[in-house]
Amino acid sequence: MKWLLGIVLVVMLLGPLRPWFGRHWAFLFSVIFGAIVGWILAAIVVIKTGPQNPLLPWAWSIVLALACGYSGPAWLRKIGKDGKDE
Repeated sequence: MKWLLGIVLVVMLLGPLRPWFGRHWAFLFSVIFGAIVGWILAAIVVIKTGPQNPLLPWAWSIVLALACGYSGPAWLRKIGKDGKDE
């Protein structure tokens, strides 16, 4: 079932959602990056301190995804334009 969900997601991003994905690529990459980094950092904290709260990785993942989603797209677009202004 997980493979089916992944295949459907890829087909949707390459098919009908391609224009939307093309416009919002910076936001999506920022949110995904923030969620992955938040999950990894929380997993490290849980490994070091013990499983005090099982929802800690989810909370860190959401908080970092929101933070990166807020500041990341402008930064990615600025880097994408770097050197093209000349």
